[in-house]
Amino acid sequence: MGNIIHLLSQYGYLIILFGVMAESMGVPLPGETILISAGILVQRGGLDLRYAVAFGILGAVVGDQIGYLAGRVGGRSFVLRWGHYLFITNERLERAEAFFTRHGGKAVFLARFFSGLRIFGALVAGISRMRWRTFFIYNALGGAVWATAAVLVGYFLGSSLGVVGRWTGRASILLIALVLMALIFYLIYRWAVRHPEQIQRAFERVGGRYVYSFLESPVGVWLKRRFSPSGVFGLSLTLGLVFTGLFSWAFGGVVQDVLARDPLVRVDLAVLRFFHSHGEPYLTACVNVFEAIFSPESLSALAVLAGIALLIASRRQRDFEMWFSGVALLATAAGALGLSELLKTLFDRPRPPASLQLVHEVGHSFPSTHATVVVAAGVAVWYLSGFRPLSRLGGSWRARTRIGLAVIAIALLVGLGRVYTGAHYPSDVLAGWALGGVWASVCLTAAEIFRRLHKEKIVEIGG
Repeated sequence: MGNIIHLLSQYGYLIILFGVMAESMGVPLPGETILISAGILVQRGGLDLRYAVAFGILGAVVGDQIGYLAGRVGGRSFVLRWGHYLFITNERLERAEAFFTRHGGKAVFLARFFSGLRIFGALVAGISRMRWRTFFIYNALGGAVWATAAVLVGYFLGSSLGVVGRWTGRASILLIALVLMALIFYLIYRWAVRHPEQIQRAFERVGGRYVYSFLESPVGVWLKRRFSPSGVFGLSLTLGLVFTGLFSWAFGGVVQDVLARDPLVRVDLAVLRFFHSHGEPYLTACVNVFEAIFSPESLSALAVLAGIALLIASRRQRDFEMWFSGVALLATAAGALGLSELLKTLFDRPRPPASLQLVHEVGHSFPSTHATVVVAAGVAVWYLSGFRPLSRLGGSWRARTRIGLAVIAIALLVGLGRVYTGAHYPSDVLAGWALGGVWASVCLTAAEIFRRLHKEKIVEIGG
């Protein structure tokens, strides 16, 4: 990064424009690093923020257009003939084509945020003869979001690279752990269901009697129960405890930095100063409306009303799933509100100074109740979407995936809005997201165990 900053300090916006353009055309250059370095130079006064973002967007969009034309005119043979000089192999191209076939125009937008796909994106779109108008819309949108975000990351965090490294590491560990756990458990379960005979042969090969003997031992019995997909205290409890631990670790990390007045606090102030200096009245009005809709009071009131309605309906119809959904929704949403307010009183962190607020707010700041409640309530809705009466709206995995993505998007926008208006420090929002994850994990793990116990009891009575 030091060499790139040196080049940027000498040649400025030309490096941004042509470096990002070359990567978007298919040349394996570190376009993301160039933009982050440009943001660092902006903070140091060497570049102008508006021009750095503008040249980054221009380079991304124009480079992708050139790559698209090369793929469309030259075709697959042209790309493979000359692409090996740029490390584009047939296998890599096939994987990129499969990704674009599955996701269509969305892949153009998504590819912008992954370095490997960013090199192939425009070429594959051209090879597949995607409509130019569709490609241009997704390309422009992706380029604008990616370039702006990368420059702002460098601008906000350039003076606190130690904080960046530590918190990037923490976030990466959390994200990688969550994704790997979900993927590994899913793949193991799917393979085991389809190949029971291979599992049996593997047991016999490694000494079946010893394996079975171990599984019958107290340790083996305990492990089987912890990872049994159908057991009451099995896989669901194990995953619930793991998620609770991971989110608790993230929340504890923010608390530690805030109490110790770690350099993270300097990042808080830098972000607030930036938003305050770039605030616009129309944008502030839109953020206020959005926050009013997804405020903790609104979400909690809606959850309480929905929960009570489900409880009343379950009593009339004697429907356990309705009753279960109502109780789980009430406990998760209302509990998140109460827990967040309690912790605010305990930590007693004041709001950001009035000079950095676009909308005046007073009271305690840490953690953000908005962030806590939107995460907890959103995760509860996602979990309950598989049960009646919400199953009609989100019963399929595709629908539940869309609900999950909507929850993530709303949580991000709510948190960003609280920081933009100056109502919260960024660390308040980070702590709120983590606390919402902790509370949702605890409540929904307990709910799932109760649901399985009830189901097991019904089976015993029926038997």
